[in-house]
Amino acid sequence: MTPDDALLARYLAHECTPAEAAVVRQWIAADPGRVRAVERLRATFDAAPPPNERPDVDAMWARVQSEAGGTRRISLGVARRRPFPVSVIAAAAVLLIAVLIDRTVAHKGATQGAVREVATATGQRATIDLADGSRVILGPRSRISTPEHFGDGPRDVTLVGEAYFEVQHDSAHPFRVHAANGVAEDIGTRFVVRAYAGEPVLRVVVAEGRVRVARDGGVPVALGGGQLANLDAAGVASVRGVDTAAYVAFSDGRLVFDGTPLEEVVAELGRWYDLDVRLALPAYADHHISASFTGLAEDDVLGAVAAAAGLRYTRHGRTVTFSRARGIQ
Repeated sequence: MTPDDALLARYLAHECTPAEAAVVRQWIAADPGRVRAVERLRATFDAAPPPNERPDVDAMWARVQSEAGGTRRISLGVARRRPFPVSVIAAAAVLLIAVLIDRTVAHKGATQGAVREVATATGQRATIDLADGSRVILGPRSRISTPEHFGDGPRDVTLVGEAYFEVQHDSAHPFRVHAANGVAEDIGTRFVVRAYAGEPVLRVVVAEGRVRVARDGGVPVALGGGQLANLDAAGVASVRGVDTAAYVAFSDGRLVFDGTPLEEVVAELGRWYDLDVRLALPAYADHHISASFTGLAEDDVLGAVAAAAGLRYTRHGRTVTFSRARGIQ
C-alpha cells in the first residue's frame, strides 16, 4: 500500500495511529532512497519553529535540496496567512518528499516509467520550473507528474487538481496536459486546467494564446485568449468568454469568486483552509458568490461568504456549516 500525502503528513507530525505508522514504515523500508529522503525531512521538520511561528518553508526546501543534491527549482507558496499548526508544517514537508522520490505511474500519452511528481497539501501552492523553460503554478490539493526525461519528446504532464501553465511553445514538441480523461494541448502561451476529483467537468481557461482541448475520443475544441471551456464526461463542451483574472488569481495567492455557485465555493474553502464545509440544505448550492480575498484569516473569509449568500455559518472545530440566517424565513 502506498500512503497518501495526508498519511505521510501525519506520520512526520507524529499524529498517526500505530497501524498507520506501520504502513508508512513498511513503504519507506521498501526503497533505500525513501529512507534517506525521510531521514532528511524528519531532521528538517524537527528543526521547524513552534506552531505559533510562521516557518520559512522555502528555507526548509533549500536545506533538503542541498543535502539531496537536487537540481530542480521549486518554491512553495501558502495560500493563507495565519499561524501554522503542526499538521500544516508536516504537509509542507510531504510536498518535498514528492519531489525527492521517483514514483512509477502510467498515464495516457506517455509510457510507463519513472516520473517526477509534485503534490500540494491544503492551503499550499507550488511553483515548478520545467526543463523546457515552461512554468507551472500548482493550486491547493493538487498533483502533477512529468516524465523523468521531460522535453526529450512530446511534453506530456498529468494533473489532478488545478494548475496555471506558462508554456514555452514548441510546435515540434507539443505540450499536453492529461487530466480527467481529457487532454489540453498548448498552441499558445498561458492557460489554466482544472480537474479535481469529484468535479463533473474538465475546465480549461485560456489567458493568452490558444489551447486545444478534448475528452478521450471526443472532437477537439480550440480556445482563444479570454475563453473558458467546460467539458463533461461525454466530451461535450460549453465555451464562453470570461474575465480570466478570476480564474488565474489562485496563482498569486488570491481567492476570487466571480458569480461562483456556493457549492463550488465551499469546496474551494475546504481546499484553502483545511475545513470540512457543509451546506445545511441542498438548495443553498444555487447561491452565487462574487468576492475576492487576499491574506485574510479563515473566519473573516467565512463571514464574508456567509453574508454574501444571505446565510450564517456555525463552526465546530474544523467543521463549518452554512445555514439560514436568524430572522429569515
